[in-house]
Amino acid sequence: MKTLISLLVILIGVLFYFNLQIKEPFHEKFHGKHYSTFHIDYREDTIKIGMIGDILLHLPLYNYESFLSSFEPVREELDSLDILLANQESIPAGVQFGLSGYPDFASPSHIVDDLKTVGVDMVSMANNHTLDQEEQGLLAAIEHMKTVDMPYFGAYESLEDLQTDRIFKVDNIDFGFLSYTYGTNGHETPSGKDYLVNRINAEQITKDIRTLQQKVDFVVVSMHWGAEYELEPNDEQKSLANTIAGAGADIIFGHHPHVIQPYEMVTTNSGHRAHVFYSIGNFFSAQKQENTNVGGIAKIEILKKTINGKQVLSIENPSFVATAVMRGEPFTVNLLENVENEIGKSDKWVQQHVFGE
Repeated sequence: MKTLISLLVILIGVLFYFNLQIKEPFHEKFHGKHYSTFHIDYREDTIKIGMIGDILLHLPLYNYESFLSSFEPVREELDSLDILLANQESIPAGVQFGLSGYPDFASPSHIVDDLKTVGVDMVSMANNHTLDQEEQGLLAAIEHMKTVDMPYFGAYESLEDLQTDRIFKVDNIDFGFLSYTYGTNGHETPSGKDYLVNRINAEQITKDIRTLQQKVDFVVVSMHWGAEYELEPNDEQKSLANTIAGAGADIIFGHHPHVIQPYEMVTTNSGHRAHVFYSIGNFFSAQKQENTNVGGIAKIEILKKTINGKQVLSIENPSFVATAVMRGEPFTVNLLENVENEIGKSDKWVQQHVFGE
């Protein structure tokens, strides 16, 4: 018994001693950040990608010695994008083919130079005018693009060229690009040279997307489709959009109708989402049909969140900057909000039509 009592006395003494070493917990202010080992290194970066619509050099446009003054009113907007695509619809075959407008275009090659100067990073070449000057016209256009270091996609000079992936890296994010057209206005591809222009084939498009998807973070598809002068996408466009989204594409930029059509977020059965601009209208042309002088810059943002060294990517904020072609000396591309009275269309109308707002 005495032994037990002695042990208890010793234990109480030890506890009392250690208690004296501990300060009252609320007698001093607590600054959690002084003691916490939890730290987050967080950063957000935004990459802006966009596309301008149909560039068709009718008379008198194909006679211009420079297009820089025509694009000057929107140059700042064009240059603000990290990746800017353009649909160079009239084939820039050069003066050696005899400059001409519709129906068989032959545009001056320096349109490519000037597009690059104002911020275009790559041109889509798959459209119904790709073969207006036959194979030689296309090859001449490609040769000039290579000379001025303008990347192109959708039409190619060889099978090897076709099989070379079009991938851009921006801020360590890889973007892959594909382009297709519904046809070439009766100009047939020479036998054995299907590589010259990508034609719409759902099975091939699906295969191409899935192959490219393994090499990049985002797949962007340029589609020359739809009915001319129609303000709404048709069933074929919607069906193709679902096929392309289902294959894994992330962004679809459409053109050919020469007028603007709505944007849509397509969600597949698996939950994958694709952003679709069905038609971004004309960017620069001399067409006179109703609504063909209104187009724009379809834009979308890639948000990169870096959390303790790990990246999280998302696609955000689809938008549309409305533009309008003003006839003058020279013809100019302007922000629509600055020329609404002259054009007879408002930016509000465009936003409502594209986004339903």
